[in-house]
Amino acid sequence: MPFEFDRKMSLGNLITIGVVLFGAIGAWFTLVAGQQQLTRDLIQIQTEFSTRKVERDRQLDAHESRIRAVEIAQASQSSDLRNIQIGISEIKASIAKLGQP
Repeated sequence: MPFEFDRKMSLGNLITIGVVLFGAIGAWFTLVAGQQQLTRDLIQIQTEFSTRKVERDRQLDAHESRIRAVEIAQASQSSDLRNIQIGISEIKASIAKLGQP
C-alpha cells in the first residue's frame, strides 16, 4: 500500500490545527508568566540580601567598636599592672636595704 497525500482539509484537520495552536499559545503564556514570576522572586531575593548585608555590616561595625574598646582597656590595665610590679620591686628593694646591717 503506497503512501498517499490527500490535499483536502477535513473538520478533523482543522480541529487538530486549532488544538496545536491553542496549546502553543497556552505554553507561550505559561512560559512568560513563569519568567515574570522568576524575575519578581529574584528582585525579592536581591532586596532581602541587600537588607541582610546592611544589617550584618552594622553588626560588624558595632562588634569592631566593642573590640577596640576592650583592647584599649586591656592596654591600660597592662600598663597599670607593669607600674604596680615596678612599685612592688622597689618596695622589696627598700625592705631588703632596711634589713641589711
